[in-house]
Amino acid sequence: MHFLIVGAGALGSILAAHLVRRGHPVNLVARGRRAEQVAADGIALTGLAGFTVSVPVVRPGEPMGAPDVVINCVKTYDTGPALAGLNFANRPVALSLQNGIVKNEALAERFGDDHWLGATASVSGELKADGRVLFTANDRLPIGEPRGGRSPRVAAIVAALRESGIAADESDDITATEWTKYAMFVAMMSAALLTRQHSWRPLSDPHGSQAVARLIREVGLLAAARGIRLLDRGALPIATIAAATPDEGARHVRAFGHTLSERAPEHRVSTLQDLLRGGRLEVEEILGHAVALARRHAVAVPTIETCYQFCAVLLAAAVAPEGVTR
Repeated sequence: MHFLIVGAGALGSILAAHLVRRGHPVNLVARGRRAEQVAADGIALTGLAGFTVSVPVVRPGEPMGAPDVVINCVKTYDTGPALAGLNFANRPVALSLQNGIVKNEALAERFGDDHWLGATASVSGELKADGRVLFTANDRLPIGEPRGGRSPRVAAIVAALRESGIAADESDDITATEWTKYAMFVAMMSAALLTRQHSWRPLSDPHGSQAVARLIREVGLLAAARGIRLLDRGALPIATIAAATPDEGARHVRAFGHTLSERAPEHRVSTLQDLLRGGRLEVEEILGHAVALARRHAVAVPTIETCYQFCAVLLAAAVAPEGVTR
């Protein structure tokens, strides 16, 4: 199975390195300094896996062959240019591992209604300045058909990823799975940006865990307004927290924080990584989208709105013109 991975950040690099090491044909779409780095030195992983492997690099607009699967790993705000720069000779199936829930519309527009899959990832890492990738989490990467159920194409992609060392699995309700991840990400992203701490710290804190539980509960209200259920999977029981009292929800959050402190003490949410290196932030695509949905469905989300307002200040500072004090 031939994979085209779009984006050579931490997640794209982790997937490409594992697939290539297992013998799968892979082209990694990269640009600028990162493209030069990977072309010259390959991809070096540390953390959960430690190896270096050469990966074929293509630049946007260059011929990319005839991939079977396209995996989009660029930031959400880069989706348009990234998809427009793809140049292949067939109609592959595509999936996006971007944060949030706005990603699938772009896939349907670019690849067609029958050529995209839902997906989300609790697989993550951090791209270091020297080009190494710190692999920090390999918990779950569910993939599923947009209309539900299972299919041979999903099974084949999941099998290729699993045999390569990535914790992929099939989801028969990928919409519920994506919204469950969205609830977690809204909460963890807000906590990370507003505290600038490794992920475990605000989750383990009595005050931070209360705020995180409220954020999850508010995303649960949005999901319910759209007729979407949340799930309890993994160490953070999102559906339970969304339905719990604030104190009980915070207790579950703290338990997850303590687990993170033991299993992944260096883990930082990707948006915090962007903030610390002065990059653009996915504030509008994650928190802004939740606020817009709340207004559309007349759902009160005061905690999300407050976090959005503060994080929008960080976004404005990150995109300030040259010469403006940040």
